[in-house]
Amino acid sequence: MTANDLKERSAHAAASAGDQVTTPLARTVLRRSVFWIGVALVSAVVVVATLMLTRGGTSSGIELDPANPAPTGAKATAEVLRSQGVDVLLPESFGEAMAESDQAGTTLAVFDPSGYLSDARLFDLVSTAGSVVMLGPTFTQLQSVAPGVFAAGASDESVALTADCDVPAAERAGSISAGATFRITGESDAVGCFPADTDGFGLVQLPTENGTLTLVGPVDLLSNDRVIENGNAALALGLLGETERLVWYLPTLADVETSGPPNIAELTPIWLVPTTSLLAITALVAMFWRGRRFGPLVAEDLPVTVPAGETLEGRARLYQRVSARTRAVDALRMGATARLGGALGLSRHATVYEVADAAATLLSRPRDQVRGILVDTVPTSERDVIAISDALAELERATAAAVSPRPPARPS
Repeated sequence: MTANDLKERSAHAAASAGDQVTTPLARTVLRRSVFWIGVALVSAVVVVATLMLTRGGTSSGIELDPANPAPTGAKATAEVLRSQGVDVLLPESFGEAMAESDQAGTTLAVFDPSGYLSDARLFDLVSTAGSVVMLGPTFTQLQSVAPGVFAAGASDESVALTADCDVPAAERAGSISAGATFRITGESDAVGCFPADTDGFGLVQLPTENGTLTLVGPVDLLSNDRVIENGNAALALGLLGETERLVWYLPTLADVETSGPPNIAELTPIWLVPTTSLLAITALVAMFWRGRRFGPLVAEDLPVTVPAGETLEGRARLYQRVSARTRAVDALRMGATARLGGALGLSRHATVYEVADAAATLLSRPRDQVRGILVDTVPTSERDVIAISDALAELERATAAAVSPRPPARPS
């Protein structure tokens, strides 16, 4: 064996090995990973939704939140107060707000547009602190802490409101942006500042047992995008920076008092959440274990060889049972057409009509007769099926005899 022969055998072996490579394509890998990609996307959506729906003590997505740098937040005001030496505190619960507000030298700023605090809790909180600034109080909140003050609607936003009062913080501000206003009844000893076209005031201050209560209607004057307009910044710093400590309280859903029957969380056993979590993890692990692929499928020979005659007979019985005469004849015709095309030397892509015309020319038969055997005749009974089958067999025998006739026998 020469060196060239060895090279040829090695190349042939490498080519054969290359034909048997079963490395999955990128499309196959991607299709197998669709489930886990979906699980990852769902998990990411759940995490993002959880982060958006939950809020800690320094959330940055709530209106007038001192930690919110967005246009609706109040981080700019809080940072300026801190730079001037004011200790800005952000309580996370009602109890913490009560404890921090009870100390001397403390200003309490409350913004509760959703009404999470009950009337009793709000009254207790306002009564505890010395200097209280309520931002945008609702109708029920006014009834609770300032019975003589009522909502008077929003003023014209295109016109700034002028102080026109003797409250020091309002006098220093001079003017503020328009917004919600309050109406004072004759029985109240409250002082109104920044009169508006609604016959109300943008700011109302009234005395309390421990100090003063200031009601601010245009709450957006503290926001990052409007604090620099008119005298908004001066009013915000004058009201909130009056003392060395500022408790900036934004009630949340956790501050709502529980009442009525127990909720589903209270009725849920302690062991339920850990158990269901463990079951979910076990199910995911089982899905991964049972759903993983061990590799590409391998073609194996059947342990039993079924003769072609038995397969043909079984298929014929199925056709007979469902009366699929046309289907049975089509199967016979397709096989006969392929064999006739090969015997006549035609291409594999030759049509049945080309095969029929070639066979008719070779056998000197009418073209319509051969086409009827191979295509046109439609069976209407089992007798027609047998007749077409016999005609196909006879046509194949005649074609084979015409293509390669037997040599004459030699005389003995």
